[in-house]
Amino acid sequence: MLRWRPEWPFTVLVGVAWIALLARADTASSSSMVQTQAASNLVGQHGDHMSDLMSWRDPLLEWALMSVAMMLPVMLPAIRHVALNSVRSRRYRAMALYVTVFVGMWVGFGAVILAIQRWLQNTMAVDDRLLLAAVLLTAAAWQVCTFKRRALFQCRRTVPLPPVGIRADAACARFAWRHGGRCLVSCWALMVLMALAGHGGMWLMAAVTVLTMLEELTRFGPRLLNPSAAVLALSAGVVALWI
Repeated sequence: MLRWRPEWPFTVLVGVAWIALLARADTASSSSMVQTQAASNLVGQHGDHMSDLMSWRDPLLEWALMSVAMMLPVMLPAIRHVALNSVRSRRYRAMALYVTVFVGMWVGFGAVILAIQRWLQNTMAVDDRLLLAAVLLTAAAWQVCTFKRRALFQCRRTVPLPPVGIRADAACARFAWRHGGRCLVSCWALMVLMALAGHGGMWLMAAVTVLTMLEELTRFGPRLLNPSAAVLALSAGVVALWI
């Protein structure tokens, strides 16, 4: 069975990412005071540069874990395609290259989103609930956008891959880049929503993961776009009423 499911190590990696996110969510509230005190001590010893570095490290790490936990399950068929089109001696190398490029794209996107979020909240002093309502409304609109539907249909496409050599590595990285770009176009709005939710939105994270998998891995997935858009728009309205 494992011979025909060579992507199983990355299925385990997805499970590890979910466990890590659950552990971080459980310990976040209890360790917040300790982290604040530690950050204050570091500022006194090393200045503001170390404080800024620590304030970036945890959100970016959490984003990377979310990218693996939420986006990698959708890519498991593509990872299997990469493995089965590579010779056995370099199969894991090909899969690792694909996953590295794919996750790297999402981490880069996350760094940009986190920077914009900090600018809006800290520099522009945008209210958190107003920002959440705007992101929910944007996600609802993107669910029914033509670009979203087009990217969703393209996510299932594969390409022929050379079995060995540098050409195989280049083709594998190019396949990951194309697939990652399509996935970004399809899911960016939902992932921006998760950036605002943070580790406090584990149920929302699970719901978005299931929705994404149904959209991209099932034939009736496109039928969920309109209902999910309605739910997101309704949620935006509820949040806006509490502003």
